Amino acid sequence: MGNASEIFLFVSRISKDNDFIMGTLYIIFGVLSILGNGILLFVAYRKKSSLKPAEFFVVNLAISDLSMTITLFPLAIPSAYAHMWLFNLTTCTVYAFCGVLFGLCSLSNLTVLSCVCWLKVCCPNYDKLKFD
Repeated sequence: MGNASEIFLFVSRISKDNDFIMGTLYIIFGVLSILGNGILLFVAYRKKSSLKPAEFFVVNLAISDLSMTITLFPLAIPSAYAHMWLFNLTTCTVYAFCGVLFGLCSLSNLTVLSCVCWLKVCCPNYDKLKFD
């Protein structure tokens, strides 16, 4: 693991009880995320010919959320139960990169979805963009 000062940087600063609660919540939300996004992707695959253009953003959001769950939760859960980061500095950097990448992807998809909803509600006669 390294020298004592390096290990000290990876120790959790919240209580062990809160780490246990967070690990448990990560498991619950991770399972729900995999099930919900997996079902959405399965239904979208089965109905891919009838999807509207705006619904592809929902599919992209599900892919982003599922990617975040698959890449981040397996590292966060055991670290929460151990009350410290169990992996090395490189893994920590990759973990942070994946969190930022998939977080920005999710935020971008939500931004586009809100713009599409605004156009459909506030500008229903707008002919140049067809979202249905």
